[in-house]
Amino acid sequence: DKKLKNAETLFSKGQTDDYIKLSLSILEDSKSINYSKGKVIAYYSLAIAYNWMYKYNRSNYYLKLMGSELKNVHEDDEEIAMNILYSNNYCGINMYDEALKKLKKNLSLVYRVKTDSNRCYIKSLTMLDIAKNYYKKEDYDSATYYNKRAIEELKTQKKMNSIFGTNLKIGFLNLAEVKISENKVDSAEFYLKSAQALPVRLGNHEYQTFKISGQIHEAKKEYDLAIQDYIRSTELAKKSKNIKKVAELYSLLSQTYESTGQKDASKAYLIKYKALNDSIKVMEVKNLEDTVELLIEEKQKPLKSKNNFLFYGILIGIMLVASSILFIFVRIRHKDKMLNIKEQEAKVLNQRLNFAFEEVIQLAKNNDSEFYTRFEEVYPAFFAKLLAIEPELQRSELKFCALLFLNFSTKDIATYTFVQPQSVQTRKNRLRKRLNIPSDQDIYTWMKNIDGR
Repeated sequence: DKKLKNAETLFSKGQTDDYIKLSLSILEDSKSINYSKGKVIAYYSLAIAYNWMYKYNRSNYYLKLMGSELKNVHEDDEEIAMNILYSNNYCGINMYDEALKKLKKNLSLVYRVKTDSNRCYIKSLTMLDIAKNYYKKEDYDSATYYNKRAIEELKTQKKMNSIFGTNLKIGFLNLAEVKISENKVDSAEFYLKSAQALPVRLGNHEYQTFKISGQIHEAKKEYDLAIQDYIRSTELAKKSKNIKKVAELYSLLSQTYESTGQKDASKAYLIKYKALNDSIKVMEVKNLEDTVELLIEEKQKPLKSKNNFLFYGILIGIMLVASSILFIFVRIRHKDKMLNIKEQEAKVLNQRLNFAFEEVIQLAKNNDSEFYTRFEEVYPAFFAKLLAIEPELQRSELKFCALLFLNFSTKDIATYTFVQPQSVQTRKNRLRKRLNIPSDQDIYTWMKNIDGR
């Protein structure tokens, strides 16, 4: 237990080498007493450390060992943690859709976690990672949406401990990074100051704070201050062994020195960037090969299970000289089992849809700017089908159609969008003409039906 506490401290400070040594020691101790939970934690700790170092193949290796040991632990928390780290590894080699699949699976698993504080932590961490993947995909609206959701989730906690504070700070820093990419410098500065105001320090991981500060100074043409921040960020990134971030900072330093007319310094950092980036690319190729093999293995698991089931079924049949009646009985039981699985899957899907529907309704009632993006995620075909009928529809008109689809009355729409009911009715009439909706057909029914066509 003392070693586990020490490992948490090293983790928070970004002391990667020491963290690996201690995790290996914990693993050996756990093996010596056959302590399954200790082995699971050690495997996970090692997987995290190698993820930091961009050695995703090594990280996946320890995650596979963790997965094998999980059957002796039976804790949803550990499976969720494993999914998060797998998603980070996929994200690291630009397989963002695979990463999002793992993370969105967690949003359904998290409701099995009984402790409120654990559920809040896991949910916020999952949403921060979903936001990161959308950011990498340059879907800045979705990245903003999920970062804000994570922050709102964390703020529900009455007691803000260091773990929640760390996630909250990361959420603000992530939002600042998104706004930098959108060239919204004022917003980026606001979120950076929100992060800096928190009484939380990220140790060597503060490189993100200094990098964003440098980017804000650079955008304001305060080049000397930008260079100071970038150099400090580089020092911390090196200590945490985050080589991708070091390469990015070399590139930022090169372009900033170029802006100040310091050609020699700019060239020196450009050379450093190219050398490090080349080595990263070699590593990425290896990571990609190993990760693709892992994905193929995952996809084949159901097939192997099916083949094993068939093999043992035949073997048992031979041993027992099963009669045709027994065969029919086994088939019926198998069908019942499959039916039960389908019912469970349908139940989970309905839970997800209900959660998403309620979320979209609430965004609409709040007249939230994220409503359009979230509605499109939940009902991806709706806008496309409307645009197929009338390509000239504006975003505001599509949003109005979404409100009709959600069955908001004229009065509701007027209330939540701050307009007069007569204006809402006028917009309905215009839409009827543009979308060729028959006068004898209810517009709400028409909107519902188009999504099912």
